[in-house]
Amino acid sequence: MLSILGLSSCLGSTVSNLFVTSVKLTPANPSIAATETQAFILNVTFADGTTDHENPNDTTWTSDNTAVATIAKTGIATAIAPGTANIGGSFQGNNAHTVLTVTNLTKAAVAAAGDSRTLHVTNPATGQEMTFAANPLNDSITVSSGGDSENVAAAEVSVLPEHGPAWIAIDPSGKFLYVVNHTSESVSAFAIDWKTGALNAVVGSPVRAGAKPWSVEVDPDGAGLSVAHLEDTDISRFRIDPATGALTPEQQ
Repeated sequence: MLSILGLSSCLGSTVSNLFVTSVKLTPANPSIAATETQAFILNVTFADGTTDHENPNDTTWTSDNTAVATIAKTGIATAIAPGTANIGGSFQGNNAHTVLTVTNLTKAAVAAAGDSRTLHVTNPATGQEMTFAANPLNDSITVSSGGDSENVAAAEVSVLPEHGPAWIAIDPSGKFLYVVNHTSESVSAFAIDWKTGALNAVVGSPVRAGAKPWSVEVDPDGAGLSVAHLEDTDISRFRIDPATGALTPEQQ
């Protein structure tokens, strides 16, 4: 009778496959932004309990949606466009799959710190710094600049005819500032001029925000904006025009 090892040596990879009990792709179900890359590893577990991280060059890699993500022979996937793609890895006929999600998130062009009424915003690429502060008693936003940008004296930008500016947010690109006006129950939108430090009202601003709006938050990808309300759990949603910053209410 042939021993198992002897049989394996005689029949080659066909029998050796019997000793593979499972294969698994890591990381499982990752999400990345368009143009980013993700390295995958195929983990192979054998009948004796040992696990190997197979050399990517020994693995056959596939993507079922190359319009969303492609994958190289080295196991590195490149995100092309938002969507999902099933990524497959195969080792000696043993297959594993996982889902790669590509989002339209992009890295923020500016960094913001502060609280609901005051934001200190820095442009890492240029070193420019600007500070925005809500002044509900004056119905205005104070704008000042510093750092490596030109020294611009603090200026008051009115939100009139709206009243009670209290909560502010900036979009990830650093192009637009949004202000919730508590008294007027509205959102004012401004385009930011980083050269002069000016705030210019966006066409169509302000927009009605519903009863007792409390806070405003811009989506990480800058595509939309959410307004929470003081006395209920409803969230008002608005689409942001990426070119102008204008707000359009989403149908709910």
